[in-house]
Amino acid sequence: MFDSVKQPIVWFVDGLVEALSAFGERSRRHAPLRVVAADDGFAVEPADGSSPAAKLALEEADGGARLVPADAAAALKDREIDLVLPADELLVRTLDPLPAESRSYLDGIIRHQLERLVPWRPDDVIYNYQVAPAGPRDDRLVVTISATARSLHAGLIAALTALTPRKLQLLYRDVPAAGGDVAIRIDDTSAEAVRLGRMRKGVIAALAVLLLSSGVALGYLAYSWQQTTAAIESADDAIFDLRKKLAARGSQEPAAVRDHAAILARKLETPVAVTTIDALATVLPDDTYLTELRIADGHVRITGVSRNVAGLVPLIEGNPAFAEATFFAPTTRLPDNQGDRFYLDARVVPEAGR
Repeated sequence: MFDSVKQPIVWFVDGLVEALSAFGERSRRHAPLRVVAADDGFAVEPADGSSPAAKLALEEADGGARLVPADAAAALKDREIDLVLPADELLVRTLDPLPAESRSYLDGIIRHQLERLVPWRPDDVIYNYQVAPAGPRDDRLVVTISATARSLHAGLIAALTALTPRKLQLLYRDVPAAGGDVAIRIDDTSAEAVRLGRMRKGVIAALAVLLLSSGVALGYLAYSWQQTTAAIESADDAIFDLRKKLAARGSQEPAAVRDHAAILARKLETPVAVTTIDALATVLPDDTYLTELRIADGHVRITGVSRNVAGLVPLIEGNPAFAEATFFAPTTRLPDNQGDRFYLDARVVPEAGR
């Protein structure tokens, strides 16, 4: 079970390291440094020539070749370095046009072709290649291979590699056969592995701190939640007990005050028949007369005859004394065009609510 959980964590950490490494590569603003052979050693100069060149010399020692002076060589650490070499040391060959379908197999094809194109041992060859279309209407691929031998400058390459540069490449200027500059990258897997290993340790440490902080925060939130819940429950219990005590004591008002308040409330809530009839007389049109009127439970029910039954509801609801006017029975038409008999109910609004 641990292995099934461990593998996704490893994938996540590796992906995060790759993303951080790519972001670091894009965000770096350092111009590459060029190491150029000079009469008395090597000159280190920025590619844009923004500052004077520093002088280095290759010194043989028991542990291998190294660049001196050490303080000037230290400036090459974690930098992008272009080692400028003579163009006549580069072998450039162009392969016969290849089918377009072979693009995904170019690495294998080129490694196989190198054995017959270069005079050096396969394990000593470092190379680069460019791919171009054969022509405007020809989808075949023209591959140009640029190769050289590591042993030609093994000591210098080893000394530069020992300084753990971020990127090291051989640069050949103005190569006629290639139609311009050619760069061949020297991949130092050990230096890259060290850099990625340090980054991986940093990522793991940061994740561990984040997880620990999250655990502490969640624990504190859980504790705070429990404390708050306990306080709310205690307050609810206290309120409940207080309500029980007040209910047991009963109302503290005198009986006369309670009776007066009840009578006043009932008076305000009960519609007065006189004012209700007066309001009806005000809103009903002259061609309407009532045959029955009943006031009960806060409602007035009227039955009568009118020539415009549809207009009664807006008229009644337009008066503030009434609301929710509806027909409680179907309207019937009288013979000889005498009008329609209606059955209408409306809620009487008390004076306190108007």
